[in-house]
Amino acid sequence: MATQSLTTTSFVRDWAEFEEKLQWLHSQVSSDHPVLEEPIFRGQGNAEWKLTTTLERFADTERNRTALSLRAYYRKITAAKRLLEGLTGKQWADVPDPLEFEDRLQQDPFRWLDLFLNKQPGIYEYLVYLRHHDFPSPLLDWTASPYVAAFFAFNAVEPGADHVCVYAFLRSRQRSVSGDPHFFTVGPYMCTDKRHYVQQCRYSMCVGRDGDDYCFRSHEDVLVNANGTQGQLFKLRMPVVERRTVLRKLELMNINEYSLFGSEDALVRTISQRECYFSDWQL
Repeated sequence: MATQSLTTTSFVRDWAEFEEKLQWLHSQVSSDHPVLEEPIFRGQGNAEWKLTTTLERFADTERNRTALSLRAYYRKITAAKRLLEGLTGKQWADVPDPLEFEDRLQQDPFRWLDLFLNKQPGIYEYLVYLRHHDFPSPLLDWTASPYVAAFFAFNAVEPGADHVCVYAFLRSRQRSVSGDPHFFTVGPYMCTDKRHYVQQCRYSMCVGRDGDDYCFRSHEDVLVNANGTQGQLFKLRMPVVERRTVLRKLELMNINEYSLFGSEDALVRTISQRECYFSDWQL
């Protein structure tokens, strides 16, 4: 069993070595180690990027730290809900208005946000919908599939990057009992956007107490204590030059932009990748 640390970084030469690492990771989750849960994965198009949510990036860009307040954020998403319901035809009837939400939060006896939200599944489902449609979100998205994570890493390589990375979070069932800050994961079953299912999504959130409110915290700061007694966060770095090889292998598994997003734009981009990137130009 690996020793606990924030990250163990491994440089992976090629796809074959990546799959060897995956085999080792899954071998850790067995009857011999019942304290571990199945790993979850996250792909990033530059190995130097930190584990940050879109809400964190928005708050840093706008220099608006108030955006990280749970109550302020909730007021924003409920303000957007009515317009979204009118234009999309979708309904989120189980998402309470801000005053009712704050009243429920104030009366919660546990003071653990994950336990509170577990009793409010409609809020989770709305948060996941917003995350999949690019509203700034406190959810950091992961996937149960290392191959989906590899696709997201290699399909969106940042210009100038030398390496992409796939994070593998091997979670312990014996979680940290620290209450501030607090880390928890969400998924897989909920009634929300279909992308959640085809991408095999999981999500994590980091929060801490801030008086009578919660404040969203950085995953980079919290994950050092979130792995439990035997879990570990791995970072697998792969060279960008492997991009075409990896994307072609994933295409053979039917893992591409169209299969993961299902939109017309994604269909055209998937076809253009097949014709212009995977194939030569001799027609």
